[in-house]
Amino acid sequence: MTDTTRIRLLSKATSSTAGEPRLVPRGSTLSGFVQEIDRVGGLSIAELDPITPLFVRTENSLYRITVLEPRGRRILVQGGAYFPESTPAELEGSSLGGSLLKQGWIGPGLRMEISSEGRRIVTSRVRSMEIRDDTGLPGPF
Repeated sequence: MTDTTRIRLLSKATSSTAGEPRLVPRGSTLSGFVQEIDRVGGLSIAELDPITPLFVRTENSLYRITVLEPRGRRILVQGGAYFPESTPAELEGSSLGGSLLKQGWIGPGLRMEISSEGRRIVTSRVRSMEIRDDTGLPGPF
């Protein structure tokens, strides 16, 4: 099995298949999530300098992220439908779209999770990331 793993259900279920092995996506298990993170690589914003400009392209959008406080995961973010202007936020981390989250991390194939103004935004999957000096560029992008 390459992308799924078998687990035995521990809780009672109402269906007649209770107790039978059920296929679960590999990324939904802790070990599968860790293996996926190791496989795709990525970066921790805690290792970046403050005011580092980071451009992240997802399947649907381009985000410009400016790291404000690396260890506190505080950023300014602009891009996508939810951030038309530069907005203070926290980069919670990245996930495969489930409940497992690598905090302060951005990785290809994963979904960024960003908190701002009391809401949590989950992006489409990250395609690419680039750290670049954009001080000479005109306009917001």
